[in-house]
Amino acid sequence: MNLTLKRESLTNVDDAAGRWQFEGGEVFQEGKHVAEYASTKQVVHKGTEAQNTAMLTVTLFFLGQKPAENLTLQGDDDFNSGGEIGSVSAASSAYAAHIGKQFKRTGDTLVIG
Repeated sequence: MNLTLKRESLTNVDDAAGRWQFEGGEVFQEGKHVAEYASTKQVVHKGTEAQNTAMLTVTLFFLGQKPAENLTLQGDDDFNSGGEIGSVSAASSAYAAHIGKQFKRTGDTLVIG
């Protein structure tokens, strides 16, 4: 599955443990708007700082049904390169076949599988 993410919001929130970064936007497949996404990244003092990385969770909410069919990705974000890697950790029934598949995000391109 090849997708393009169009970021529409990015907010940093510092707390006693480190920093949270919240990102949201639209998801496109072959130029067609197919979903919305929400992403959280967490930097933890003395845990992720040395590698300049963050724990990452991204959920894609596909258009067309209520509640939305969805796909959740977990992994890490490398702040030096901007790259993200991991795997699909959960999904609604329409996307359950993707659970366990690897993903990679480079810039605005997200490839699953």
